[in-house]
Amino acid sequence: MDTQNRSRQVASSTRALAFAMEGLKLFGIALGCLVVLGGVTAISVKTGLVIPKRWIGLCAWTGLLIWFICKQCIRHLRAAKFWVTFLSLLLLHMMASIAVLQRLPELGLGWFALIFIAEAPIMVLTLETVTRGKRSRKQITALF
Repeated sequence: MDTQNRSRQVASSTRALAFAMEGLKLFGIALGCLVVLGGVTAISVKTGLVIPKRWIGLCAWTGLLIWFICKQCIRHLRAAKFWVTFLSLLLLHMMASIAVLQRLPELGLGWFALIFIAEAPIMVLTLETVTRGKRSRKQITALF
C-alpha cells in the first residue's frame, strides 16, 4: 500500500514539474515575442520607418505555421528528409506570400487565418507522406 502511495506522489510531482516546465516555456516564448516586437517598434520610432501590418502578419502567421508543423510532425524532427522537404515547402510558402503581398497591398490580416487553415494540413500531409511513406485513407481523413 505504501508503494502505491509513493508511486502516486512521484507521478503527480512529475506531472506538476512537466506542467511548470511547459508554463515556463510558453512564458519564455511570450517574452521573446515581446522583446522582438519592442525592438521592431523602437527601430520604427527611431528611424521613422513604418512597417505595414501585412508584413508583421506574414511573420506572425509563418511562425505559427512553423510551430504547428513541428508540433504535428514531432516524431519526424530528426529525419533529414523531413527538414529538406519542410524548408522547401517553407520557401515556396514565403515566395508565394511575398508575391501576393507585393501585388495586393490592401490585403487584410484576416486572410492569413484562412490561408493557414488551408495550408497547414496540406503541408503536414505532404511532410508525413514524404517522411513516412504512404498513408491509409483513415489516417489522411484524420488530418482534416
